[in-house]
Amino acid sequence: MINHITPKAFILLAMLQSSPALIGKIDFVHQIMPVLKKNCAECHTEGKKKGGLSLNTLGEFLAGGEGGEVAVPGEPDESYFLELVATDDTDDRMPPKGPGLSDKEVHLLHQWVKEGMEWPEEIRLGSSGWEPQLKPRVVTLPPAQAGRDHPIDRILDRDLSMRKVPLPAAAPEETFVRRVYLDLIGLLPTPEERDAFLNSTSDKKSEELVDDLLKRKIAYADHWLTFWNDLLRNDYTGTGFITKGRTQITTWLYRSLRENKPYDQMTRELIDVNKESEGFINGIKWRGSVNASQTRNMQFAQNVSQVFLGINMKCASCHDSFIDRWTLQEAYDLAAVFSEKPLELERCDIPTGKMATARWMFPELGQIDKNATKNERLKQLAGLMTHPENGRFTRTIVNRIWAKIMGRGIVHPVDAMHTKPWNEDLLDYLANRFAKDEYDLKKFMHFVMTSHAYRSQSDLLSGEPGLEYAYNGPLPKRMSAEQLMDSIWQVTSSHPQNANAKVERSYAHKGNLPTEVKQFAWPEKINAKWIWTKERAAKINLRKEIVLSEQPVAVGILATCDNAFSITINGKSVARSKVWQKPVKLVKTDLFNSGKNTIEVQAEMFGGSMGFVGQLVLQFTDKIKVIETGPDWKAQVPEKDWSTAHTEKEYGQGPWNKVLHSSDIQDGKTGPEPPVRASLVANNFLMRSLGRPHRDQVVTSRPSSLTTLQAIDLANGEILSDTLKEGAMRLSKSKNTGQIHNWLYRHALGRNPTPNEEETLLAVTKNSPEQQGLEDLLWMVFMQPGFQIIR
Repeated sequence: MINHITPKAFILLAMLQSSPALIGKIDFVHQIMPVLKKNCAECHTEGKKKGGLSLNTLGEFLAGGEGGEVAVPGEPDESYFLELVATDDTDDRMPPKGPGLSDKEVHLLHQWVKEGMEWPEEIRLGSSGWEPQLKPRVVTLPPAQAGRDHPIDRILDRDLSMRKVPLPAAAPEETFVRRVYLDLIGLLPTPEERDAFLNSTSDKKSEELVDDLLKRKIAYADHWLTFWNDLLRNDYTGTGFITKGRTQITTWLYRSLRENKPYDQMTRELIDVNKESEGFINGIKWRGSVNASQTRNMQFAQNVSQVFLGINMKCASCHDSFIDRWTLQEAYDLAAVFSEKPLELERCDIPTGKMATARWMFPELGQIDKNATKNERLKQLAGLMTHPENGRFTRTIVNRIWAKIMGRGIVHPVDAMHTKPWNEDLLDYLANRFAKDEYDLKKFMHFVMTSHAYRSQSDLLSGEPGLEYAYNGPLPKRMSAEQLMDSIWQVTSSHPQNANAKVERSYAHKGNLPTEVKQFAWPEKINAKWIWTKERAAKINLRKEIVLSEQPVAVGILATCDNAFSITINGKSVARSKVWQKPVKLVKTDLFNSGKNTIEVQAEMFGGSMGFVGQLVLQFTDKIKVIETGPDWKAQVPEKDWSTAHTEKEYGQGPWNKVLHSSDIQDGKTGPEPPVRASLVANNFLMRSLGRPHRDQVVTSRPSSLTTLQAIDLANGEILSDTLKEGAMRLSKSKNTGQIHNWLYRHALGRNPTPNEEETLLAVTKNSPEQQGLEDLLWMVFMQPGFQIIR
């Protein structure tokens, strides 16, 4: 027991030591901002800078006034402004008019400075005079440096040169291959996939890898569904679903991602809706009474402006915004586009007597007919939003994708698109390129990921990027809750059985084949035998090893088990089923390699059943090879030796023809799915603590720092504990315990263990029972920053 507790206790201690204590901090919006606006705004915001001091933003505040810096985060004694607001000398006291600050207000400011002067970057007390232009801006590319002619590199290299910063070094190949897998499809490369990339001699192998991953339509859609669910506040359970006050857009959204629907078309379908996509603009019908800013009409204005334009209309839904220039009138006018009845403006829930008029904020591109029907108004808004001259529309989405891939937006935060970007030329060039490429999201990702900028070594900062951030390489990213769970399930083959998302993920050979496979030929006859062990044990393992001289173009799998099974090929979980009457059927392209390959099956019978039966069809460029279950397979009762699979007549043939009809072999209608992914299941306590939101509101970024709750759930939570227990059981049956350390490190961390790590890992498994030692080993690997951070 001590050996079991020690790794987890050690992990928890380390995680807690690296996580700040949870304390009640000063709230800037509700405690500090009112003090500054009441006492300082008149002289130090908008265009007024008395004494050279501006309080429009934190950056301008910290820049100081004519006498130098006046505020130092974390250092109240060095912050001169605190003396000025606290002094009794009326000649020096600020503000110079009125009674001055109360003792409570001075104390709040003092505590705020002591805690580090937290000031959300999207909040401004006044305008600094910069605002993005509406229409696209043409960017002239600077000259290229030798071997670096990619447009992104040309722009960023010039910036680095001007700052006299050397070009970032290329990331090690081991780092790059792990990064690109997790960024594009949200999965780890298997050891075989990793080795294939590292051993490739192609001078374009990085680009070829990006191409290959983007062709994996299901894996891509599974991963990016998380991003879009957050952005479009789409989920499977939660507020509004029980009362029918909210509807999903999951089926439409997943199909759009799988088909790589152009972004402008997606946007038009989200505003000028059909039945499948209407859930986004319809918002949530809350139970009971709500304030004026939470009605469905105002939700529409807030969601549409935030998602597609990076504009925060939440403040303007109650009163004229103190964050940017948007007004209460503009928010209500946009809401009126959606409303089916006249809207009266309410300021902080008090009727004003003014009425809204259906219109949007940028009449330069055209305007909405206020007298048109609701459906026609929405159609007009969809057209204006995706207007070719609407540069805000394209800048907003490319900035979101850049932030997701590179770790930080060109404009930060991504919902404050009124904020000046750290590289305006880069943002405008990417926005124009995206429009020129017909709003193709995959093409845009390919464009970014084939730059030296993306392939560079991570910029390892000592803390969160500050106001003066500039690109010096991609920033490391913490795995999302979904990436973390997918990776753990992938390594341990412990995926959940059922998905909550109603989506089509199967590979059928008509219309839904992987891009690389134009046609797949299933044999007309199946000779596969039902196999098991002679003991007819409840649970068994099956194995078949084959050696191939070349890699197949595609592999078809047709299998079932009376009653349940999971199949793994070369360590990669492929499929599982508990419904024996519906055989698993799929076509994939990335299962077998040239050389030795291992097929492994874990199977279970519930009594009086038939066993396991299956056929694998390997399609090469000029031939096919069929592998079927029979006496040439090996079988094993857990904890016992391997032996020849048994095909005894009384249960070895079985009613295969009753389960599978010849028409099913030919038409490909049956279609099992890849293992269930975290984006497809309902939220749970573990994913919630890891940052997965409720999605009652639009979410465009998740917390990046580790919290105490996350540390506790990761180190001692029941959900993860049960997952790793199941994973250890599976690995103990399928892997050689003495050799698992190297495989686990290569799969989970993308590298081999060091000699010191190897010694420690061997000691953990040596001093514990076999399965318990493996469970401890999984804890130690999955809790490492090297696993949870994408570098």
